[in-house]
Amino acid sequence: MSQDYSIPTYWESPYTKEFTTKITHVDKNNLQFDKTIFYPGGGGQLSDTGNISYLGSDFPVIQAFKDDSGIWHEVKNHNNTEFKIGDEVTLKLDWNRRYSFMRAHSSQHLLTNVLITMFECETTKANFNEGFVEIEVNKKLKVSKIIQAFKEVNKIINHGDDVLSVIVDQATFAKEYKSKTRGKDPKEDIVRLIQLGEEAYDIVGCGGIHVQNLSEIKGIILESVKGNLIKYYVDEQAFDFANKQRELMIELEEITEKKGEKLTEMVSNKIKDAESLLHGNVSLLKMIFTQIGIWSENVEGKSITLLELPEIDRQIIQSSAKELENDSFLALLGRNDILYILSSKEDLPADEIVKRFSVETGAKGGGSKTFSQVSTKNIDNPLSILKEVIKEF
Repeated sequence: MSQDYSIPTYWESPYTKEFTTKITHVDKNNLQFDKTIFYPGGGGQLSDTGNISYLGSDFPVIQAFKDDSGIWHEVKNHNNTEFKIGDEVTLKLDWNRRYSFMRAHSSQHLLTNVLITMFECETTKANFNEGFVEIEVNKKLKVSKIIQAFKEVNKIINHGDDVLSVIVDQATFAKEYKSKTRGKDPKEDIVRLIQLGEEAYDIVGCGGIHVQNLSEIKGIILESVKGNLIKYYVDEQAFDFANKQRELMIELEEITEKKGEKLTEMVSNKIKDAESLLHGNVSLLKMIFTQIGIWSENVEGKSITLLELPEIDRQIIQSSAKELENDSFLALLGRNDILYILSSKEDLPADEIVKRFSVETGAKGGGSKTFSQVSTKNIDNPLSILKEVIKEF
């Protein structure tokens, strides 16, 4: 590689935490330097943050960003200091944040390679945060297959393959690397590639910051799978998450006195029972709503219905509400002491009723003129109070 190339310091020395350089451009609170260790973000990896030391003071770097003129650093100028071109400054990274991104980004390259190798599943998008990664893939995989991939990733991490940064010109890329590089071909004059392992089992164009060895990642733990979106934790955050999940599982095992497959079977059966009960409650409420007039009463010339059904919740009510007659007013005290108000009467708007009820009781609630709700916990005789409120309308 020709020495004429200007290699970013964050590629050349990704483990440098402090760096002395000179100010080259100033645009209000945005600064450019002769060289920088701050990564400007890109490819799903956020920019570095940290601070700069200048004239005896530290100034936080909110973000680094890149435009056609180079890399800018947005600083928080807390004392309106005048930054002068040519002066020296010391750049200081928020190293814990940077190193977390490095491990996360390298783990994503490895997981992407494993998913391709094992299941011909491509990564279409990746985003990184501190100790956390989410990727979108081009097809939905069963959780059991994703777990297989994670097991293989952790095995490779434990093996400790090197992560190599390869920087070449376009001619060299086309001749030596294009045929074995996954993803889109880089279009830049200087091509930066990330290679996993000396035997190069994965090569991809990437401008992000990476670790030198996969063993630095320590391990990854699956957080969730939703459709084609896979989320997982990295390193310390992964182990913290796994331990927390195990703590919750042990508590559940103690409550149910079931473990493993027996616990899964029991929970599955309980969910089926709950779904059956929900269906029954919806059917019951629909029947009640079609005959709502039977339970109606007259308050100051207004026909209203007050019901107390402690097993009914919002979902059941909304599933049944279309069965209500026109020009009806229903107040239903349901599960967890929530008072639901459904109204198609112009002179009894549900939201105004709840607002007045809240003034009287100090309860919290809200909604629309046709459907509102309010908590009545620790309130005695809420339906009686509601009647008095309705008399005011």
